[in-house]
Amino acid sequence: MQAVVVAASLLLLANAASAQNFGVDVSFPIHYNFIGSDDLSATNEVFGNDRVEAYSKYIQGCINRYGGHEANSLCIHNDADRMRLNLDQPKLQANYTDIGFKKTKLSDETWRLLNTFWAGVKAEENFPDSLSSEAWPEANTYVNHWEIASKMHPLDNKLRTVLWDEIEHKMHEWIPTASSFSKSSLYGVRVYREGHILAPHVDRDPLISSAIVNIDQEVTEPWPLEVIGHDGFAYNITISPGEVILYESHSIIHGRPFALKGRYYANVFVHFKPGFEAEEDDTEAVDYSSSKDSSTGDDESRDEL
Repeated sequence: MQAVVVAASLLLLANAASAQNFGVDVSFPIHYNFIGSDDLSATNEVFGNDRVEAYSKYIQGCINRYGGHEANSLCIHNDADRMRLNLDQPKLQANYTDIGFKKTKLSDETWRLLNTFWAGVKAEENFPDSLSSEAWPEANTYVNHWEIASKMHPLDNKLRTVLWDEIEHKMHEWIPTASSFSKSSLYGVRVYREGHILAPHVDRDPLISSAIVNIDQEVTEPWPLEVIGHDGFAYNITISPGEVILYESHSIIHGRPFALKGRYYANVFVHFKPGFEAEEDDTEAVDYSSSKDSSTGDDESRDEL
């Protein structure tokens, strides 16, 4: 009976997301680099040489911006760290759900508040160019910020509180075995722009149980989040403004390996660390979140999203 319930649950999730007949190292280098590989059959069978060329252009753009060449490039070193973490970290983590992700939506009231707030931001002249550029560490390869700057705009304190509370409630429903959720990071609004790619990655502790909230978008075609589920397969998840992706960001590899087509795509990221009664006998829930303004780039979790 339990197997039937699990199978039904996975089917519902697959209906909410587009399941792919492939896993890692197909749409983008995830565990191993395309460059210098002796076997590119997995990606070539699905995409031909398109993804190899796209990644080569991606990493070369970073090298052109930050310097170095091949083995001595900080870009190559940083991207190797990204892939190493993707390979090593998930198998060491505890998983709290069957597949590792869920698509949901905000309550009508929360969405009304966010939509009203964002309408005021969009009314600024030259939006989104008028927003602050996001600060990235040198040669960080998570987003191709060297081609065009991602933008940031902070939420006001009222909205931050509303989002913390609503997403925490959704986390309790999704992971009912957790007795508490400690706040880790609420980051954004981050505004991706045309041509942006988000390299597939996993997040570090304490970014464990996470949510992506779609605030707004102006795209010419959907820009899916690709996740590698606990079953090892890739899923493409598309959400509209007001919708949310819950995901186990410490063990679910997630990214947007195909370039954004459109003017912008605006998200907020909400991260928690779950607690369990057996672990909490001597420890109270901790608030890991930073009080710093996320538009300044001071939040160290900026390369973990």
